[in-house]
Amino acid sequence: MTIGVRREAACGGIRDALEFVLRQLARSRDGGQMAHAPMSLGKTLVQSAFARCGYRIVRTDPGAQYRPTSADARNAADLLQKILPVVQHNALTGEWPTPAFLEHYFDASRLAMARLLLDRCDAEEVDIAGKRVLDIGCHAGCLLRLMRARYPDSSLFGCDVSDVKLAMAKRACPDAELFFSALSDLPESSSYDAVFLMEVLEHTVDPETVVRRLLDIVSATGTLILTVPDGREDHLPAKEYHSEFESYAGHINFWSPESWRYFLARIAPERTLRTGQLPTGHLFAALSTKNAIR
Repeated sequence: MTIGVRREAACGGIRDALEFVLRQLARSRDGGQMAHAPMSLGKTLVQSAFARCGYRIVRTDPGAQYRPTSADARNAADLLQKILPVVQHNALTGEWPTPAFLEHYFDASRLAMARLLLDRCDAEEVDIAGKRVLDIGCHAGCLLRLMRARYPDSSLFGCDVSDVKLAMAKRACPDAELFFSALSDLPESSSYDAVFLMEVLEHTVDPETVVRRLLDIVSATGTLILTVPDGREDHLPAKEYHSEFESYAGHINFWSPESWRYFLARIAPERTLRTGQLPTGHLFAALSTKNAIR
């Protein structure tokens, strides 16, 4: 267990709390009270100091997973209601993907991750509203569906390497323009204001080439948004290799938050790079020109 500080109210800062603690400690020391003071006195002093500034000290578990909200659960249920009819017959044949697989894959946690990604994009002022947006590896249209609800005026595009996935994505986001394409086959003449590659890069044989290729289809003032798992927590094996897509079914690339930033900074030193970690633990990155930041 570790200790964290949670903001309870907008009435001060951590610096104020620490200064208060130091003042109280100095007074206690000068008055000779600290020599025989119990440990609980210091604990109470620190807690009250942070409380005065709107913070509460809490115990946190580093291994604890993010808890999806009730809205995430509703979004998952709504998505499944749209896409399951496409694969309902697979329940009898066993052909992939089965309804049972999709119900497990598109649970509230996955919808939470997609929502938190868009929250982070908004916080980083990535320009999406009213723009041309491409989701590469769109699968069943999870991210596209959330984007349509959040950015109703955006022109949404999605691509994948599976006709079944594209059929599901069409039901999830009917007005999105969808097309079949591998990463290496993306039209060079295309230009998008925002390009998303969510949980794909860890599968690829040459992630550096993939990132460079995607930057080529981002408009001059656009942004490339990437997510990958935290490599320190990711234990998915490589599984089978798909030569036609130059990727593995499982994961072969693993980045820590630190190596993730170095990896991208080396590829595109001329770009404005913002990296971080979503509450779900996934690593985030946005690469853009300076003009792309509002």
